[in-house]
Amino acid sequence: MLRRVNSALFEAPLGARIQVVAEAQSNNGVNDARFEYAGQILPRQTILGLPGCSFTVAASSERLEAGVVFDPGAPGAARYDLFEVENGVKSNLKKFVRSSDGSILISFAIDPVFVTAAFKTVAKKKRPGRKKTATKAAKKTAKKTTRGAKKPAARRRTAAKRKASRKSPR
Repeated sequence: MLRRVNSALFEAPLGARIQVVAEAQSNNGVNDARFEYAGQILPRQTILGLPGCSFTVAASSERLEAGVVFDPGAPGAARYDLFEVENGVKSNLKKFVRSSDGSILISFAIDPVFVTAAFKTVAKKKRPGRKKTATKAAKKTAKKTTRGAKKPAARRRTAAKRKASRKSPR
């Protein structure tokens, strides 16, 4: 799968099989494109009813170029968009050319990405001697029950002091 890095560069896993199609809009029914990858002209293919190509990502950075055909009578708004096809689903590559641009070429580089085992998730090990932290509710309950214990001894009124204060005249 292609991943856009910037407008001129995409990345894909080394050896991945990529399919790209060109789709015309407002081009008076003309939908024709030819593709070249890594300096090699790719065989014409029809993918999802659109002109397209298939290629394998090379070990070095290479260019993909799509040469398109505009109808001479097409308006300036006529355009071609490039899409990647994966499992029968089109993903817009956000690469296009308009007939008013004066160009018939859509081009960008594809860098290979080496997929390693670093993408696997590793279960975290528990640290010995480390206790779990209490939840908010448990902390709140602990605060309520220990509030009285935090007061200084001089301020605490014991049952005996309360009884004595009731008996003394005011």
